[in-house]
Amino acid sequence: IVLGLFTPISIIALYFLLNDKVIDKKDIENITSVPIVGKIIDNIDRHGLVTLYNPKSEIAETFRLLRTNIQYLASDKSQKIICLTSSISGEGKTFIATNLASIISLTGKKAILIGADMRKPKIFDEFGLKNEFGLSSYLSNQKTKKEVIHNTKYENFDLILSGPIPPNPSELLNTVKMKEFIDELKQDYDYVIIDTPPIGLVTDALLIMEYSDINLYVVRQNYTTKDMIYNFNEMFKVNKIKNLNLIVNGITTNQSAYGYGYGYGNTYGYGYYQKDNNQSKSKKWWKKIKL
Repeated sequence: IVLGLFTPISIIALYFLLNDKVIDKKDIENITSVPIVGKIIDNIDRHGLVTLYNPKSEIAETFRLLRTNIQYLASDKSQKIICLTSSISGEGKTFIATNLASIISLTGKKAILIGADMRKPKIFDEFGLKNEFGLSSYLSNQKTKKEVIHNTKYENFDLILSGPIPPNPSELLNTVKMKEFIDELKQDYDYVIIDTPPIGLVTDALLIMEYSDINLYVVRQNYTTKDMIYNFNEMFKVNKIKNLNLIVNGITTNQSAYGYGYGYGNTYGYGYYQKDNNQSKSKKWWKKIKL
């Protein structure tokens, strides 16, 4: 009996001792005081544009919760620039940037998504476009502003691709022309959402964060390591990044796992959601999500 109890307890304790990944919200709260503004559940079906293709799905509901909270950030500004980054590739910053822009556009607000990750472009594939020209083309004086803006088939949602990979992405971003470009877009759109390279690998994101009204740092559950959070927190203190908030991505909906999604403050609900097969789900789990 003793061995039967001791063995599984030892295995579980050893797992948590050796695991360096972010599992529970306390793993973040014990390292940094940067607030968590949103939590996105794991994208099971792996479709990139979940808020447009499955607007009544569980994951689309978590993006609505994120959109609601963002409305309270930089509330003194009618037009907002939002910058997204992460520690490394694979944490889902491009996925969140794309769906955040689309969920905002569904409210009637004009949103434009900029692919500023010119080192590893991704956005074009989700929209069935070719990355023949984009931000790099504009900043290198090869294309005009009008030429690099793609009008998507979705109302109030425009797109600027990264463009061909340049030899000097940091230098292009760190120019007066980039700042002026963002200011011009801010006159035409309610939200300018910028997807930047991972800040743990290169410094490109820091350049754009200086122009941004809201900065969002994406952490992925059971993927991002605690060391990455430590490094991020030090970078936050040294560079004094303004209006910085965290988004936790890839959260399991299993109530017995990890401890995310329960106990973050105010609760928001939108009446109902549906699974991808449009069948209503009686268990309204989102009422337990508290941001």
